[in-house]
Amino acid sequence: MTRTVYIVDGYNVLHALFPAADREELFARREWLADRLANHVALLGASALLVFDGPGTATTSSRPIARSPVEVCFAGGRFTADTLIARRIAEQPADISVVVVSADAEVQRTAARAGVRRMTPRELGLELAAGPGDERSTQALDSARDVNRMPSRLEDKVDPETLRRLRDLRDKPG
Repeated sequence: MTRTVYIVDGYNVLHALFPAADREELFARREWLADRLANHVALLGASALLVFDGPGTATTSSRPIARSPVEVCFAGGRFTADTLIARRIAEQPADISVVVVSADAEVQRTAARAGVRRMTPRELGLELAAGPGDERSTQALDSARDVNRMPSRLEDKVDPETLRRLRDLRDKPG
């Protein structure tokens, strides 16, 4: 049986789930996301690496969540979350199934070149909200299995408020 590991850009997911949140609220929600992800991957029999940019930190730090299949990593020094995600993709053995969750186009391209599954932060949000076995979870995972797929819809690339404004401009008469 192939093990699965989710490699997740934490702030991308938090921005997708809480688009109006300010910096302090996003910081406060990191533990919430780690807990939700831990429950989710445990039910799936998977593991996860949850990566956050650690602005101002001199070094990268990492810690496992106790009694959980999740490791939380804060990028620091010369490394960004995107850099650490790319390195972790490259480090995975061939017998590990990898799911990369990021809104960053370069990370998505790196994942595509490596032949791993990709998900948008919004798709992971659906899985976290739905739980394993729910139809929404299955649909999100099915769409993530297509390694040739890149998020190409505007809805996958912008926050809901920006999307609303763009639609208002498009639909404005005259």
